[in-house]
Amino acid sequence: MQRSGSRALAVVAGMVVACAVAGCGSASPDHGAPLTTDTVEPVAEPDAPAAPGLGDGPITLIALGDSLTAGEGDDSGRGYVGRIGEAITALPGRSGSSVVNFGASGWDSTMMVDGQEGSPAELGAAVAEVTTAVADGRAALVTVLIGSNDLWYLYEYGTPEGTTPTEEDTAAQTYRTNLDRTVTELTDAGAVVVLGLPDDQSVRPAVADIDRLHGYLPDVTVDEVQLMSVMAVRLDRITEEVAADHRVRTVDTNAAFWADKSKMADDGIHPNGDGYTDLARLWLAVIHDLT
Repeated sequence: MQRSGSRALAVVAGMVVACAVAGCGSASPDHGAPLTTDTVEPVAEPDAPAAPGLGDGPITLIALGDSLTAGEGDDSGRGYVGRIGEAITALPGRSGSSVVNFGASGWDSTMMVDGQEGSPAELGAAVAEVTTAVADGRAALVTVLIGSNDLWYLYEYGTPEGTTPTEEDTAAQTYRTNLDRTVTELTDAGAVVVLGLPDDQSVRPAVADIDRLHGYLPDVTVDEVQLMSVMAVRLDRITEEVAADHRVRTVDTNAAFWADKSKMADDGIHPNGDGYTDLARLWLAVIHDLT
C-alpha cells in the first residue's frame, strides 16, 4: 500500500488544528479523588507473563504513541500519561519520578519507529531516555499505545476500489514488525514495557456517525468502518502475541467511555479530561502490579 506521509499526517493533524481554531476539544471537569495505583483494582490475569518489577525509588515514565498519548482533547494537557505519572509520583518512595511523553498526533507505528519527514523516531528517543535512566540507577517504565492511525491510513488510502485483504495483511504484518522491534529495543535497553491494545474506533462518536466522519475522512465508507472494527481486533491480537513473546504486560483500552459523548472531546475522536481519567485507570490497574 502506498501513501503520502504528509497527506497522512494532514488527516489527523488537520482535525487538531480545526478544533483549536473552532474551540473544540474542551474537557469536562475531572471529578473524583486523585488517581493512585493502590486505589485501582489490579487486573486479574491468571495467564499473564511474569513481568519484571520496577524496584524501589523514583521511576522514569516514558510514553510512545499518537494523539491519544499526546493527550489531544484534554484542556489540562495531562492526558492519560500525565495522570499515570501523577499516580506514580504519589506513591510512597516514588517522589521525584519523571514523565517523558513522545506521543505525536497523526503518527502510526511506522512513524513511531522510523520518524517522519525530518522528525526523529519516538523509539530511538525513548531508548536514549531508558539508557540514561538505567545509568542513573532509575527504573524506566515505557508505555506504548499505537495503532489508531495505522487503521485510519489503511482505509482512507487503500485502492480506489476499496481496501483489499492483501493490503490488510500487509498492514497487519507491518504493525507486528514495528511493535516487535519497539519492545525488543526497549527491553534490551533495560525498560519495563507495557503495551496498550488499540481501541475499536468504530464506537467513537465521530466515527459511529458516518456523516460526521465524512467531515474528516470523506472517502471512508460504512463498510470500511466495519472492516476497521474487525481489523482493530486483529491488531489487538497481534499486540497480545508480541507481548507474550517478550513476556510484557498489556492493557486493553477498549471500554465504555469511548462511546460516551460526555467523556469525549467536541471532536468526537479524542477523550476529554474525564475520558482520559478512565483511560488512565485501565493502565494503572496493570501498572499497580509493577510498582
